Amino acid sequence: ADGDGDAAMGDGGGGGGALLSVDASPDGLQLASCGEGGLLSLHDAEGGERLDIPTEESCLFSAEWCSPNEVLTAGACVSLWDKRDLRRPTSRLLPSFGTPMSCSPQLQAASRHPQQPHRVAAGASSGALYGWDLRLGGGRASDLGAHGGDVWCVAYAQLALGDLLSCSSDGTLVARAEEGTASQVLVALEQPINSFHVSPLHGGLAAASDAEVLTFIDLRAT
Repeated sequence: ADGDGDAAMGDGGGGGGALLSVDASPDGLQLASCGEGGLLSLHDAEGGERLDIPTEESCLFSAEWCSPNEVLTAGACVSLWDKRDLRRPTSRLLPSFGTPMSCSPQLQAASRHPQQPHRVAAGASSGALYGWDLRLGGGRASDLGAHGGDVWCVAYAQLALGDLLSCSSDGTLVARAEEGTASQVLVALEQPINSFHVSPLHGGLAAASDAEVLTFIDLRAT
């Protein structure tokens, strides 16, 4: 916004095409954006310089700051980028070890555990959920279960029901504890659920859907 409180428009990067994701760094000083062009762009949050980082992706669906210096992106693979050295990602994770990126399902959302940073999870266009242990160098992904449609958002949260949350075009938002455990459905709608947000401070969850409504849950009561 400008000094009068009006929205200011600018080039968001992304490499051309639609921008699909934007996230603010923990200190609020930078933004990360990505989109159909396959570029990861880091912006000065006050509207200053922008740095474009080329990737091998034709499209990046999400970019998430997971530390003051690191950004996690999802596309044909999950990549962890360190802004102190952006020549290549520090980790590149594929659903199947050794499978070319061009043969992998599209990974549309990814998240890293805030308290256990070796744990990374992602959701795919196939509905599958994958998990990796960075202490093992990425390697082969673990099968964390599946939805009945595209997975649009994944996030870790400290919940008794399970610390990995995911939502999908199948209309469900679920919590899972770990690989091989049963999932707990938190929200079930007749319309796709496109995103959600958990407030650790207030213990609430809000989910946005094609039904054009927000669904709220008090997680302290579950």
